[in-house]
Amino acid sequence: MSEHATTTGHEPVAPLTGAAVATPDFDRREVASFGKEDGHAVTVIGKMLVGFFFYSLLVMLAVACWTRYRGGQVDPHAAAAQHDEDADE
Repeated sequence: MSEHATTTGHEPVAPLTGAAVATPDFDRREVASFGKEDGHAVTVIGKMLVGFFFYSLLVMLAVACWTRYRGGQVDPHAAAAQHDEDADE
């Protein structure tokens, strides 16, 4: 028998020796570790998104109140001057 494993053309050739051959699969500890890290990342990202949403909401409310109570960009005297011109005609 040959020293090399037969392949189908898709797998790399690994010599057959007495030592254990590493597989590309992950063991249970690595999968559990990935799951914990992914769960933590999802939690952190979720908290960041909630924080950004409330920050945006507060800024939008502050700008809306500031615009409303300051009258926006409309000059209150400009409207009165326009009515005076209409009354003269």
